[in-house]
Amino acid sequence: MNQESKNISIKAVLITIAVGVWAIVLQNAGVIPTNQNVKVVNTVDVRGNVDANVSGSVNVDNTVDINIEEILGRKAGTRESYTIDGKQYNSLDVSVR
Repeated sequence: MNQESKNISIKAVLITIAVGVWAIVLQNAGVIPTNQNVKVVNTVDVRGNVDANVSGSVNVDNTVDINIEEILGRKAGTRESYTIDGKQYNSLDVSVR
């Protein structure tokens, strides 16, 4: 292998490395978009508050419990109770500020 073909080979390798590095830099900067789909296959135990942005639909198989006091930012009061189909319900006292 002569000197000229060695130089061409080294230049080709260096150009390939440079293109690869710039591709990674542009991906990390968001210039080149990438899809990152994550599928959670196990359950995750979470303590504390969680903010989640969900696109599409979410199926809930069990009862969902919410903390009205946390949502309102103050103690929630009940105004009256009533019965529908044998189940007891309470209405919330809500004021608009």
